[in-house]
Amino acid sequence: VCGAEAARRGDPPQHLRHTLPSMLLLATATVVHTAPRAAVAGRSAPLARSSAPHLAVESVSSLEAEFEAVKAASVVAEAMAPMVTASPARRQRKRDAVRGALRSVGSALTLRRTLDEAAKEIVDESCDLDEPEVCTDESVYRRTVSSLVGVMSRTLRFSRGEATAAELAATGDEMEAGWESKAQGSALKRTLEVWAFLASAALKVLKASKAKGGPEAASAAKTAAAEFIRDSLFKLGPTFVKLGQVVSTRTDVLEKEYIEVLRDLQDNVPGFGGAKAMEIVGRELGAPVEEVFDSFEEEPIAAASLGQVHRAVYKGMPVAVKVQRAGLRELFDTDLKNLKVLVKLLDKFDPKSDGADRSYSDIYEESSKLLYEEIDYVNEGKNAEQFAESLVGTGSNVVVPKVFNDATTEKVLTMEYIESVKMTDTPKVDALGLDRKKLSQEVLDTFLLQLMQTGVLHCDPHPGNMCVTPSGRIVLYDFGMMDTLPQTTVQGMRKIAFGLLNGSPTPDAKEIATRGDSVMEGLEMSGFLQPGANATAVRMVGEFLVRFFSDQAAGRATQDVTEQIDYELRSLLGSGAIAFPSAFTFVARAFTSVDGIAKSLQPEIELRQALDPFVSQLITDEYTSQANAKRDALLAQAKGFFAQGGEGGGEGLPRDAALVAAGVLAGVAIAQILGL
Repeated sequence: VCGAEAARRGDPPQHLRHTLPSMLLLATATVVHTAPRAAVAGRSAPLARSSAPHLAVESVSSLEAEFEAVKAASVVAEAMAPMVTASPARRQRKRDAVRGALRSVGSALTLRRTLDEAAKEIVDESCDLDEPEVCTDESVYRRTVSSLVGVMSRTLRFSRGEATAAELAATGDEMEAGWESKAQGSALKRTLEVWAFLASAALKVLKASKAKGGPEAASAAKTAAAEFIRDSLFKLGPTFVKLGQVVSTRTDVLEKEYIEVLRDLQDNVPGFGGAKAMEIVGRELGAPVEEVFDSFEEEPIAAASLGQVHRAVYKGMPVAVKVQRAGLRELFDTDLKNLKVLVKLLDKFDPKSDGADRSYSDIYEESSKLLYEEIDYVNEGKNAEQFAESLVGTGSNVVVPKVFNDATTEKVLTMEYIESVKMTDTPKVDALGLDRKKLSQEVLDTFLLQLMQTGVLHCDPHPGNMCVTPSGRIVLYDFGMMDTLPQTTVQGMRKIAFGLLNGSPTPDAKEIATRGDSVMEGLEMSGFLQPGANATAVRMVGEFLVRFFSDQAAGRATQDVTEQIDYELRSLLGSGAIAFPSAFTFVARAFTSVDGIAKSLQPEIELRQALDPFVSQLITDEYTSQANAKRDALLAQAKGFFAQGGEGGGEGLPRDAALVAAGVLAGVAIAQILGL
């Protein structure tokens, strides 16, 4: 105490100059070590999973928690030690450093408590009759919680790019050892298996990002990490295969090595036995397969993560019967529960150093909602019918298979069989004599139609779900993942397109400002830009985007974003004004898939030029609609004049007003005749 008081005055005793840092380190380490611990509370052993209470037990320190505690204590001691010798002029800076270090300690303690609470909740919910000793034996319970805290901590740290030298040197397989034997069985075993995979995958990705030896060695390391993730996803089953398919199209998120390897999840999913499929169909439809269908082929024609498809004949009609894998809902319940914990941790502890206002929880909620909807085939049938209805009157050339509702349940879907081939199978497309350039344009137009006109979005248009008939019509399959965008979002996307693409090739300052306002208003309507953002920064960003697209369209050199609006973008990011709406997780995924299909048909396609035909037609329709609205308003006004003339005792309108009204009606009639 005396030494601290002397240090405050700036003149510590000589004998304390070297001992004080050690004392501070010891004191801080003691606080960090003891703070999270709570007194042991007694509890009665639960008899079943449903009665398992939330327990208040003593926290058992994991290696990760101890490492974080010592590291935080060292930082505090290192920051505080110079204060005893610092000059008064430097003392304030040192105090700021200490405050920062103490905040780090607080963050570490918060993380430890959060992980401990999450692990206890998971274990309590997973505590079942398969693992009774976890529920009834205090020491087993504490060891299980501690183990789960450890692997959750590793997962979080690795996902944030943090790892010790020893961890980077490890194989990653060592971390998974001990859990692999628990791959089957209770919900608790599944939980441990999932977290072990997440930690191993995060570490392998981190190690690959730090690989040395040049570009080829780095690429090989990433490919090896991707192969491990792919194989593990196959082993973990349908939930993770599906999630792998979701991210395998995100070229904006993953590097090419991961994309190329994870694409195997799209087409190489193994099926299950035909006899098992027929058993499921018979049980779901309440009668043997041979009584329901005229014929049923045991060998599936396609297999996916959640089910497989068999050819059959139903009431004389060729059909495709989609059969769901067994036990999916139970597996989703456990897997998504664990992923929900992970996204909550990421939301809480992600530093968001890039300034993006992202919400992992929103993305999780949107994804899990669609995943549960996808395993309800009755819902998929309704989605297909809704999508088909949304195309009526649009002039679209897309075909949606008819659904036979009387032979459809939550786990069996019977639909019209349509002969088609994948558009990515270009030799077959060529053999059919189809125009690949035209088909490529129609693929993009189909996506734009959903995004900017109907708002009914097919969320999973991968190559297996977007095919073409021998006559050249696009066929869409698998409507399990479908979303309906709010009308404000659809209108916002149109405003963005109009602002960027509608105008002269050499716009003046006034046109640039007007179009820039349209772009930024559209971004706000679509949810990408928060209301109340810095108006000056927003205007400058909007005008830059208009100039960039105009220059690009005219073949002029485009300006560098960092030279023109770097400060404005940083200010918007820093204030959290720029966001990524959760609904656009699947919009981005769908566009990536569609873009890949279009480029497989026409590799030289330029997206900017490919957008022009559809957007130009939208703009024409918009102007026509506005002109019709103005014409109708004038017509109504003219009719109002005449209506007034027939009232008031026959006095009629003044001569000039009557002539004006007659002229308006004549003009409207001429415009209608000429089609204006």
